[in-house]
Formats: sequence, C-alpha cells, structure tokens
Amino acid sequence: MLKHLMLMDVVLTTTFLILLFFGAYQDIKKRQIPDYIVSSIVVLSFLGLVFVKNLGAAERAAGIFIVSVPMLLITVAVPGAFGGGDIKLMAACGMYLGADAVFYSFFYALVLGGFYSIYLILYKNRSRKTEFAFGPFLVSGIFLRLIFQGLFC
Repeated sequence: MLKHLMLMDVVLTTTFLILLFFGAYQDIKKRQIPDYIVSSIVVLSFLGLVFVKNLGAAERAAGIFIVSVPMLLITVAVPGAFGGGDIKLMAACGMYLGADAVFYSFFYALVLGGFYSIYLILYKNRSRKTEFAFGPFLVSGIFLRLIFQGLFC
C-alpha cells in the first residue's frame, strides 16, 4: 500500500530526484558531481527535518556516515575506488534518506555497478581496472530504494 504523501514531502522528493539525475548526467559527461548538487541536497535534508519530520535527526546523522565513511576508507586503501563526488553525494543523500535507505541504496548501486563491470569485461574487452562514472549507479540505487520503499513499506 502506498504511503500517504504530504505536499511538502512530494516537493522535496521531486527536487531531490531532479538534483540526483542532474548530478548523474554531469558525472557521465564530465566525470564529476558538482558540489552545488551535494550542497542543495544538504539544504533539502534540513528542510525535510523541519517540515516533513519522517526521519529524526539521529537517523539522518547516522545516514551521513553509514555509507560515506566505508567508501572513504576503501578509497584510501584502494586509490581511485570511488571519487570524492561519489563519497560526498552519499553523505548528503544519507542525510536526506536516513541510514537504512542509504545503506540499501548503496547495496543496489554496487549490484548494478558490478553487473556493468562484468558487461565491460565480457563484451567490451575492458580490464577489471577500467574506471567508469559510478554516480549514475548511485542515483539508480537511490531511485530503486525510493520505489521499493514506496511500494512495500
């Protein structure tokens, strides 16, 4: 059953998705997620905390760190594993979505990115070291989580 959505929630989520899709587009074109995308998502998170109140401050704070810190640690251990824009995007999205949703979003993104990597290796003769923009997969994972959350919660 679909959750009852308040107007402000719809406005914030629509704006969030527009920002995400524009960020993914920029990542594909320029291999960079602009900081103003991340900053705008942080502003949306504060607006959501004040107006929507579906997530508390603690859940949003945990969301900032649950994915971005492991991404940062992996990138320190394996340089180039993730870009700085990807890490900042997931911290901001964690603040907007909360810990649970951003965790599952990242899981979906890893699965999608993994399938894309396999495709590149098998059909495009690329190596496993081939770099590609991961932002679109992060955005796809977030979009899938929002769909699943709306349908099954």
